[in-house]
Amino acid sequence: MGVLSKIFGAGNASPGEQLRRKYASFRRLLAANNEILELIAYLEGALAHGQPIPNDELRAIAGAAQERALRMADDLNTIADGRYRSLRGNVERIARALEDTLRSVQGAPVTAACLPLEKLDRRMADAVGGKVANLGEVHNSVGLPVPPGFAVTTFAYRSFLAGAGIQARLTERWQAVDWEDPRSVLRAAAQMRALVLAAEIPQDVREAITLAAHDLYYQSGGHHHVSLRSSAIGEDSHTSFAGQYASFLNVPLEQVLRRYKETVASKFGAGALFYMHSKGFREEEIAMSVGCFLMVEARAAGVAYTADPNDLDSDRMTVAAVWGLGKPVVDGTLTPDIYLVPRQPGRGGTQRCVVHKPHRLVCARGGGVIEEEVPPELQDQPCLDDAQLHRLAEYLRALEAHYRCPQDVEWALDESGHMFVLQTRPLAMPEAPAGGPAACEVSRDRVLLSEGATACPGVGAGVVVHAESDEELAQFPRGGVLVARQNSPRFVNVMTRASAILTDVGSVTGHMAALAREYGVPTICNTGRATGLPAGLEVTVDATSCTVLSGRAEEVLVRGRVQRRALRDLPSAAVQERVTARIAHLNLTDPAKNSFRAKNCATYHDLARFCHEMAISEMFQVNDYSNLRERGMAFRLETDVPLGIYVIDLGHGLDAAPGDRSVTPEQITCVPMRALWRGVAAPGARWAGARPIDVGGFLSVMARTVADDARGERGLGDNSYAMVGSHYLNFASRLGYHFTTLESVCSDNVHENYIIFRFKGGAADLQRRERRVRFIAGVLEHYGFDVDRRQDLLNAWVKKLAREAIEARLEMLGRLISCARQLDVVMHDEITVVQFVEAFLADRFEFFDFDRTTHNPEIG
Repeated sequence: MGVLSKIFGAGNASPGEQLRRKYASFRRLLAANNEILELIAYLEGALAHGQPIPNDELRAIAGAAQERALRMADDLNTIADGRYRSLRGNVERIARALEDTLRSVQGAPVTAACLPLEKLDRRMADAVGGKVANLGEVHNSVGLPVPPGFAVTTFAYRSFLAGAGIQARLTERWQAVDWEDPRSVLRAAAQMRALVLAAEIPQDVREAITLAAHDLYYQSGGHHHVSLRSSAIGEDSHTSFAGQYASFLNVPLEQVLRRYKETVASKFGAGALFYMHSKGFREEEIAMSVGCFLMVEARAAGVAYTADPNDLDSDRMTVAAVWGLGKPVVDGTLTPDIYLVPRQPGRGGTQRCVVHKPHRLVCARGGGVIEEEVPPELQDQPCLDDAQLHRLAEYLRALEAHYRCPQDVEWALDESGHMFVLQTRPLAMPEAPAGGPAACEVSRDRVLLSEGATACPGVGAGVVVHAESDEELAQFPRGGVLVARQNSPRFVNVMTRASAILTDVGSVTGHMAALAREYGVPTICNTGRATGLPAGLEVTVDATSCTVLSGRAEEVLVRGRVQRRALRDLPSAAVQERVTARIAHLNLTDPAKNSFRAKNCATYHDLARFCHEMAISEMFQVNDYSNLRERGMAFRLETDVPLGIYVIDLGHGLDAAPGDRSVTPEQITCVPMRALWRGVAAPGARWAGARPIDVGGFLSVMARTVADDARGERGLGDNSYAMVGSHYLNFASRLGYHFTTLESVCSDNVHENYIIFRFKGGAADLQRRERRVRFIAGVLEHYGFDVDRRQDLLNAWVKKLAREAIEARLEMLGRLISCARQLDVVMHDEITVVQFVEAFLADRFEFFDFDRTTHNPEIG
């Protein structure tokens, strides 16, 4: 029985169908791995920035991670024929531990359908969503004016869906969505909204909303309508859901129940559904609360930022203002006045940019809003006078001081001159301000680097230490700045000693970046040129602004320490840290260790790492293709290159017509195969003829041939095979007495990308074969591959590079396979190893063409 048969097992599906099924599982596994890494990056980023996550949102994240982990476990078992069935038990144990953590700190659940603003603060986000919880915090803890109001709770939302019996049908439609097809999302959104709008609100919820709305209405003397604003779980946190949900302004009392239902239904808009899915949430995990507030009939309104999101060092707050209601500022439909106000009072004056404002949005008499013309005498006047602007600036400073991070604030000024805060949330700051300045005033000639992406914010200083191998990491000094070509989870070994980490290539959502956040090591990834910093140079790394300075910049270090806010100050810190640890901590850092086993997967990060590594390993073992060729499932590649290549299409890897038995290189659509072929067919590639051979080489080849004949192992003239998908390649080739296998994913997602290359054997004696392997290893190490050599066997791999970098290395491998052909027979001494490496790296491919040149040991 062939290898394919053993791997696929018995079944009715053809080998080709079974192979495609494994490939589909492999692609799903890679996608789930990326989604888990995104969740980990979100959790670790929140901890690093000192931002709280409500418990209900933590529960939703835990559920999303569990779903992805189960998917990865199931797909790995499809690939590996069920050899990792125990992984489901790991997922269940992790899920139970997370549930115990969340339950242990959860207070008594809210069972009221409505809660007044006076009873709310930001700890109530699980019950009333982030937006309304923050308004309660502003009113009750900061002491700033907020319109009177109440919240319709998440308990009321769940009671509504349960009472109407529609939650199961909503979940069913969510699960049926094809997220790659926008039309599928639109259809599901329309169906789900229709279900909500057609449902009846339970009587107890309806009565509670009506009573609270009447109390609010009569509190104003019956002169004001209300506004209804969405406040879903996760809204106004790091997952802002900005602009995804509906809000209704100037709602008459008799319309409150209908507008409540429409606000709930807006949770199922197409944009909201896609956002939920992209953030890793399931639909049922996001509950919708709704805030109901007295309507502020604004004379002027707008938005304010307590910091400049594009310049962390700016000492200005930005205020945008229009006449009437502030909705046009939020929507971007009207051009506002802009005021630049000092962040600290008394530090400079206010800059004003007053524009022509011919229109405004106002409350209509019978409800709703209308656009009208601004009185001519006001159209070119500033919306705020000095006293009003001063008062608003004081509000903004109070909000930032209380929340300890920059805020994005909506405000309104009524006709009586009263100022109100309508909303506050963390200001979205850029993850990686490309080319931005250092975090404080420093001389520009001290800036060594200002590129890259922030993996973990903060500041550290020390001497540059280049370290990548286990030996180098073992000698890493305490307080050093680790500089390496590429991210690696192996760097966890020095994270308790490193003051900062810099890499040339890497992603902020990868394993190493997550570890850096967990250990609080300031880290900048993807700088492109950090390894150009000389070893021993003292530097200051400001990871927050992606800047590296020469020398020890104490002023930057001091500011960096001030900015690293402690989440532990907040009441919810303990649960957030424990949940993050159970999901994001990585124990399995080295696949080569005996501890890298399924039974040791104690977190979702462990499980994702294990499944990813094992899936790649399992796919690499699928290398017996003769059965597929015999069944007519392999296309012969028509080419002058004498490799006898057969191509098996896993889906979207070939542009072959029905009935074709052969294809040309131009019909290959597989990205990694096209890149490899560019090298295989490159000018100067040598595939024909024999190498000139000395007496020692001749005798070693003869001895090897006789021995292989006796064992029946000669493989001269065997075919080559390539399994291809749109972005996947598994290539196997036997040329004479050596065997080459290569697997690669080359896509636009850096987390999926890798190359695994294996080379084994040869016709000459073992010493010469080992020299050829050392030649190949020298080339591959130059191109950033990790290499493992054992006699004449070489294994090499590189991972998580950009698509262009993977393509370049595949093209290089195509040339390398050509140059290495029969090279063992001329590797008569150690000097030839160095010569051939130097010739290849210098693109002197004529050095390998023995038909046109006389090999001279003195050359190159």
